[in-house]
Amino acid sequence: MKNLSSIIKQNIAGKLLNHFIVFCINVLIVRRVGAHFSGIYFNELYIMNTIAFVFSFGLDYSAIAWVSRENALYQVIRKKLIQITVFCAFCLIVFVSLFFNQIENYLNQPWFGLCLMGIGNLMLILFQGLLTSIKKFNFQNLVLVITNVIFLFFLYFFASPNHPNLIDIISIGFGFLYFFQGAIFLMYSDHKKHKISAIINWRSFYKHGFFIMVSSVIYFCFLRIDNFFVAKYCNDVTLSNYVQCGKIGQYFIYFSSIISSTLLPFVTTEKIGSDYNAWKKMIKPYVLLICSTALILIGTGNMIYPLIFGVSFGEMYQMMFILMPGFVGLGLLTLINAIYIKNGNIKKIFTGDLLGFSLVLFLDWWLIPKYGVYSAAFISSSSYLIVFLFLWFDFKKQFVNNESTNT
Repeated sequence: MKNLSSIIKQNIAGKLLNHFIVFCINVLIVRRVGAHFSGIYFNELYIMNTIAFVFSFGLDYSAIAWVSRENALYQVIRKKLIQITVFCAFCLIVFVSLFFNQIENYLNQPWFGLCLMGIGNLMLILFQGLLTSIKKFNFQNLVLVITNVIFLFFLYFFASPNHPNLIDIISIGFGFLYFFQGAIFLMYSDHKKHKISAIINWRSFYKHGFFIMVSSVIYFCFLRIDNFFVAKYCNDVTLSNYVQCGKIGQYFIYFSSIISSTLLPFVTTEKIGSDYNAWKKMIKPYVLLICSTALILIGTGNMIYPLIFGVSFGEMYQMMFILMPGFVGLGLLTLINAIYIKNGNIKKIFTGDLLGFSLVLFLDWWLIPKYGVYSAAFISSSSYLIVFLFLWFDFKKQFVNNESTNT
């Protein structure tokens, strides 16, 4: 347990530092392009992220689950992930070549930057999962921190607000950043000590990943579909305010995902957090930190948001006040998902995500045209809490099954 505690602390420190740098990148982009365009820009990135999720097929989680149980599967899984990356990159290039004119009409940034980002993001998803399966957390954090710092300086010095090709510089630079990071993870994943290979049941491997992929895509849409309704029925400045609220909410998920992704290789194979009381004791400090952060943002957000993002982001405080309970619920939901994944209970997560997505989709379609952005915030916040409570209702049963098996 002491070793696990040390690993979690190091991983949290590395990833929080990285996400702070990513936050600075986000703020600088918003400051450069302004409130009239930043929401549109990030919505296009969300679409590309969804495509990367689909192509990843959830195999990052499959890699963690299989390699954690049988280390000899590492090399054969790595080879398969490389093949999938090459195939998906080829499909994306062919698609863009065939429908270039149609794509250009709908995009506000260059397709080349988006394609680079999509391929790079796919490599990041797949090979971060592979490196996580052998508990290589510090290397991942080091690469991400260094490359993101370099990109932050690049934006600061070369992406001037008055530059005529500002969007092209940001988009293509972002694409190269993701592609370079993904390529480093791919190359580093070739470890000599993992050359021993074993036979794998590919059908089970893909099946496990498929359910996670579908659940991840629905979950991603659950968190982002409201942005597109706001884009349709509200003005661009309001959209940019709302998008930045969602980005702050992501950090509640990021923090929790750091904990859950660090725990997953351990709880899969070791007797860590094997009963409810032990798990609750282990997670309690992180729950308190999530709740404390939410209270601080509620108390100070009225001054902080315009100070960070600019005077055009004065609408954020009211939106965040409504969204904050839901963001706390998402943070807690991400913490408990690790236990469901460990027990192979992916269908429960999928059901919860589908329930939340259906609620948001229907209520947004019905209410946002009439009541605007604040109805979007209320719908999303309520739906996040409902999904958390849905999974929390059966959470203790995950440990009851373990205890009966152990006895």
